[in-house]
Amino acid sequence: MSARSNYPLRAERVYGTHPRRCRSVDVLIVGSAVGLSSARYLFDRHRSRSSTPLRIAVADSGPMDLLTHFAHTNHPRGPHMHPWTPHFGGRLGFWGMSTPRPPEDILRRWPYDYAELLNRFNQVEAAIGVLDPVPKSGGNLELHLLSQLRDAFPGSRVGTAPLAIDKDGGRYSSLDEIPDLVRDGVRLLPQFHCTRLVKEGVRVAAVQGRWVDGRTHTLRPRVVVLATGVEPSLPLVRQVADGPLALDAADHIRIDLHGKLPARTFGRWTTDESGVAILIMDCRSREFGVPYHLEIKAAPLDLWRRGYMQSSDNLHGSDDPDTLYVQVQAVCAMHDRLPSGDLLRVQGPLPPVMSARDAAFHGEVIETMRAVAAAIGLPAPAFCLRPLLTNHHTYGAYRVGKAVSREFLFRGTDNLYVLPPTAFVDEDDDANPTLKSLVLSRFAMDHIAERFAAEVTDAASVSAT
Repeated sequence: MSARSNYPLRAERVYGTHPRRCRSVDVLIVGSAVGLSSARYLFDRHRSRSSTPLRIAVADSGPMDLLTHFAHTNHPRGPHMHPWTPHFGGRLGFWGMSTPRPPEDILRRWPYDYAELLNRFNQVEAAIGVLDPVPKSGGNLELHLLSQLRDAFPGSRVGTAPLAIDKDGGRYSSLDEIPDLVRDGVRLLPQFHCTRLVKEGVRVAAVQGRWVDGRTHTLRPRVVVLATGVEPSLPLVRQVADGPLALDAADHIRIDLHGKLPARTFGRWTTDESGVAILIMDCRSREFGVPYHLEIKAAPLDLWRRGYMQSSDNLHGSDDPDTLYVQVQAVCAMHDRLPSGDLLRVQGPLPPVMSARDAAFHGEVIETMRAVAAAIGLPAPAFCLRPLLTNHHTYGAYRVGKAVSREFLFRGTDNLYVLPPTAFVDEDDDANPTLKSLVLSRFAMDHIAERFAAEVTDAASVSAT
């Protein structure tokens, strides 16, 4: 049987590789959601500084069964999301890609030069389409709701929501990197389930995992980058940690509100004249100043159906196509981080429980959401409280200055990096982890690029003498 016959999917036959081609790479990135974009940045960064090629591989436990954002297909997301099964590229191909920055006061507390941070945010936002206007935005509905909400909430900042959706409606997906990465020689290893990190001294000397052929393969990269989610990372990191590992994981409180209004409630506009409104309102809790924001989305049903909305399959109905559908989503920082143990009989290392003040926080947020609904004209909206650990916003199990360095090098090792959102700065906020993770991961990639550039310089010095 040929090696290629082990690949069950056409994309894996075109873009995937065999574990034996990854046995002795320079950098192995385990996890492909943030891992693919990190591989792209690392490759370009190294190429700009050295003519010596850098051997990079990206491995993931999921199959390479999707090469685009799900919103660009006619397939429903639900069957692929519930229950969640791994996919090459992670979950980023499934979401609407809301990308607010952390509040300025929190961002200024990050342990990096503030001007440099802003520059990195600007670069990433431009690359993933945040700066582009969303198709069908800027119309009468957006202008009307902006004015209405600003008048109703003069103490809150209300603006258009930053989304990783470009002017053509293309949603950012790390999967977009695949063709160019393979062309440049980066090796992609789908359906490789990493099971063990082998540590020798302060080095991770080997990575073991099961491939699609059912066999265990051993890879010996010079640098290991762990780019998985929080929960998949735990059994691997514990294998190399020196002693018990404290967890500082956080999540976001998520609450949805939805309702509908009759067609032409705000004006006798055609569907295209109305357009879509995707707004954001920044808020703080009354007592502790905990940040949260509301994403306010409204559009005629026909535009929801045509995929112009950030999460276009969230709302369904059989109303007149001009009926206005409205959704308000709250994304809230928590007062307290997740405990690493609890009395509940739950599976997994992180129990979905919260402190009393975070439980009470829901009431305050819902009060604000009801006020927003009333300002829009929704008399009796419906609410959905999303359980913790199901929204894919978990972050920060290992914190900068504690378990990892500013460059995300894991404590007690000299070649294991743990990328955001699993490792994170020691500050919590209400922003979706995606944009922050893409920005912060570049600090790790810069450090890795500097390591290999220094090796080339040292080798040249030795040769010259």
